[in-house]
Amino acid sequence: MTDMSVDAGRRPRPRRSSPTLLASLALLILLGVLAVGIVLTQQQAKSHVQSSFALRGTASAQAVSTYLNEQASREREAANRYLASPRVSPTSLAIVATTLGSAGALVLDDSGHVLATAPATARLQGQLLAPNLPDLGVAEQGQVGVSGIVTSPVTGISATSIAVSFHTPHGTRVISADYPASGLALDALVDHAISYPQHEVYLTDGHGQIIAASPKVFGSTLGAADPWLVTAARQSSNGPVPGATTPTTFTAAGVPGTTWRMLIAVPNSRLYASIAGWTRYIPWVIFGLVTMLGVLIVVLFARLLADRARLSALSRRMERNAQTDSLTGLYNRRALTEHLTRAAARARRHEEPLSVLMIDLDRFKQTNDTYGHDAGDQVLCTVADCLREALRTEDVYGRWGGDEFLVVLPHTEAEGASAAAERLRAAARGVELSEIGLADGISLCVGTATGVHTSPHDLVGEADAALYEQKGARRESQAPVRALST
Repeated sequence: MTDMSVDAGRRPRPRRSSPTLLASLALLILLGVLAVGIVLTQQQAKSHVQSSFALRGTASAQAVSTYLNEQASREREAANRYLASPRVSPTSLAIVATTLGSAGALVLDDSGHVLATAPATARLQGQLLAPNLPDLGVAEQGQVGVSGIVTSPVTGISATSIAVSFHTPHGTRVISADYPASGLALDALVDHAISYPQHEVYLTDGHGQIIAASPKVFGSTLGAADPWLVTAARQSSNGPVPGATTPTTFTAAGVPGTTWRMLIAVPNSRLYASIAGWTRYIPWVIFGLVTMLGVLIVVLFARLLADRARLSALSRRMERNAQTDSLTGLYNRRALTEHLTRAAARARRHEEPLSVLMIDLDRFKQTNDTYGHDAGDQVLCTVADCLREALRTEDVYGRWGGDEFLVVLPHTEAEGASAAAERLRAAARGVELSEIGLADGISLCVGTATGVHTSPHDLVGEADAALYEQKGARRESQAPVRALST
């Protein structure tokens, strides 16, 4: 009876699972999750590298376009200054060509016939060249015409020409300046297009002729320098280069406003160096080295997260740099154009006035010539500070190019635009830069334009016209200037 009582009161003990087994199962599950996460993260990191690489190509092509537009602006400014008389002498045109660093130049009259050339070429006088030179036809339509590498009709050398139209009292004319194929200041842009130690960077025209390359190559065409890259670029704008000696990835981007292309090729071993190597095998090593699991996981994730953060930061920085003027820190022309387009659409939608200020610095070239480019940079940065102080938080402003700035004033009438212009002038006049000859401050010319249903292009054009009208009136009110001796 006692035995039966003892047996009845005894409860079966639950079977306890082995802690080692539970830990092993948990570890296996954790390792599986980590392995999947690592694979996905590596794929995402590779995608970030590819996106950043493609963005770098686009930014480099945009930098080339910016340079060409700035050069075109210099041509138009010089043409307006020296070539607006009824007769254009070869001497005046030669002065313009020398100022621009051009090997030769020509001017077309408002009917498209050659008005003058430098050096003087009698056989071209009165000829129609636009049908044979597309860049001249583009310039006659009011846009910037950029040719590939062609034989210059003026000098007979291989050159790239930049053509722009300019308005005179005698009609709209076109100036086209020739630059030797190896003489454009594009080598520096190409050399700094990518930072990998092993790379190929080519800037080509629409026919595949090489305008600039890094490193330097022998041969005038991309087909001769790298036939595999030519084949790959015909099929896609980015991706692998089939047939290359070493696995290589490329990206290609068109230069806006031209037929040129920027092509960048980098070996995969360099491009993916930050996410390749021994880190790819860590998940599989972790399964075998359980005792080092904790340390390896911390190191692996720290590295992967750091790589991901670095790549994301690089992508954001490159995107920001593509929209920012490096000198003043303001928006560049590309970003201003985008903001102005959105503001004009909003003004039309809500029937609100939109105003634009075009700002130009007086005597800026004189300051540059007298005190050097560092002084000019100081003046530009000072004007940028004046813009930040004098404008509203909702206003958008930036550097339009050279010594010109553009301000977009949403829902602002003409009176408000004039008031904003006066605030800017007052702020600039209040700056004292005695060390560079500006003890009385910086003198600004400001052209204003206001509209509701006006297109962004027309608004900028009206503001630009008002600016030049103001500058002309200011010149007439000043003492006469000595005529240029030739």
